[in-house]
Amino acid sequence: MLNKKNIELLKGIEPGQMTKGEQSMLLSLVELLMQKVNEQGALIQELRDDINRLKGEQGKPNISGKNQKERESKLGDISSEKERKQKSRHRKRRVKFDSSRRIDVTKKTDIADKSSLPADIVFKGYAKTHYQHLEINTQLIELQRAIYYSPSRNQTYTANYPNDYKSGDYSQDLKGHIIMLKSKFGMSIPQIGEFLRQNGIDITNGTISNIYISIGQSLKAESDLIHKKGIENGLYSQTDSTGSRVNGENHHSHIFTNAYFTSYFTTKHKDRQTVLDLLRSEVPRVYLLDETTYAIYAYLKIPKNIQQFLSTLKLKTVLNQVDFEAQIKGVLAEQDYLRHQAKVLEGAYLAAYQADTPVTILVADDAPQYKLCALSIALCWVHIGRNFKKINPTIKHHQTLLEVFLNQFWIFYHRLKDYKQNPEPLIARQLQADFDTIFSQKTGFELLNQQIAKVKAKKRELLVVLTHPYVPLHNNDAELAARKEIRYRDISFQTRTQRGTQAKNTFFTIIQTAQKLGLNSYEYILDRIKRKSTMLSLDKFVLEKMKIDF
Repeated sequence: MLNKKNIELLKGIEPGQMTKGEQSMLLSLVELLMQKVNEQGALIQELRDDINRLKGEQGKPNISGKNQKERESKLGDISSEKERKQKSRHRKRRVKFDSSRRIDVTKKTDIADKSSLPADIVFKGYAKTHYQHLEINTQLIELQRAIYYSPSRNQTYTANYPNDYKSGDYSQDLKGHIIMLKSKFGMSIPQIGEFLRQNGIDITNGTISNIYISIGQSLKAESDLIHKKGIENGLYSQTDSTGSRVNGENHHSHIFTNAYFTSYFTTKHKDRQTVLDLLRSEVPRVYLLDETTYAIYAYLKIPKNIQQFLSTLKLKTVLNQVDFEAQIKGVLAEQDYLRHQAKVLEGAYLAAYQADTPVTILVADDAPQYKLCALSIALCWVHIGRNFKKINPTIKHHQTLLEVFLNQFWIFYHRLKDYKQNPEPLIARQLQADFDTIFSQKTGFELLNQQIAKVKAKKRELLVVLTHPYVPLHNNDAELAARKEIRYRDISFQTRTQRGTQAKNTFFTIIQTAQKLGLNSYEYILDRIKRKSTMLSLDKFVLEKMKIDF
């Protein structure tokens, strides 16, 4: 280990008298110093830029993304796409056209120009060529609803609107197109407005926004049911979060997914209680003070004297937040209550959650807010591999050591993939033993050793697949779903209202879930806004698909 004692020993050693172990320690020290110099150099530049901006000047210019490219080149490629994908012997040919979705011929044109041909020609048939064509045809539809008068009742009656048309100036089909352009294809509202006006639709950006939000509100209940049924009935769930903006404030977008659904939520916080709220489908919080609670309090490092004060409470049932806080305020001093309130509530909330029906397996990264939120947490192997690549050593010897270890790492990963296809107890025991061997080794590179030790400490979370082979080895499904939110943020930057945020999450949930189930999301949304209900609701589709696969 590199510590003050070992560094002092290195100072007194002559170059010619160094052992291999001391040489290894010296190289590791040089590596640490070089990384520290790079980190401090970046920090100094950021501080200089801040000082210049405070003076009314500009920071270091970013010419054609040069600064970003420099940072990426220093860090190196931390992607694991090549390593985690096994090479296929036979390259699959790309299918250019899906014959099962062939369009019927709607227009035929005969070309028979004989002006430049010999006089004795004989007609032998046609050489057929097909061209796919798209037309955007704007229509102004007039509805004439019959009006009737009843003399006996002295009352006028007007025929109801058909499902395809409601009161307003725009058809339900056009509203469906607006939703798809916004949520499926990522266009901003100004872009949608420009596109529609260019094609003859008389509509304002504000009207487009109102249509989007109002339909989103009407479908929110369906979106919530998709999430609830997917979480409650899935063998596992995956989750990830990314930043989002709501009316100028930073928020967090949470994604939950498995093989059958994907759901989106936006919250102000991403702490453990927020994650529990979402796993419980936003049912009001409840709190429990029992033996499990005190075990969790020990994990959360709540002082023992605080736990002793709380132990005087005799709470045998779950309480809502108002009643629970009233109870703990009665036994804690105000200063202690304010200092430990968050953790006391968190631990009691976790205990109530675990006493009910917690998620069985949650696949996530190693963020602290996910711990204890499921009976088992399965960590992402791709995240772990990425941490090794982030080491990015400068010294050639260390680069070689890292390369050798990463080769072992990815060989083991592919063995786990093979095990998922053929889970056998004997193979599981061998993988357990090999994990200990790989992640117990000591190399001549201290930073690598430290990272290896961190991974070994996460053995239980990384080898969940040995007891549950259906659990994915990585969290890519959730990360790919998070890109939808990131793309939205890049184009539209933010939502302005809570209703707009909910509409965005609702449509993302419906569209992404429909895609997983192999359904046409446009047809589904039209079915809902026209109130036909000819298609089974997506939450029921999720359950039906689970029954078939299980």
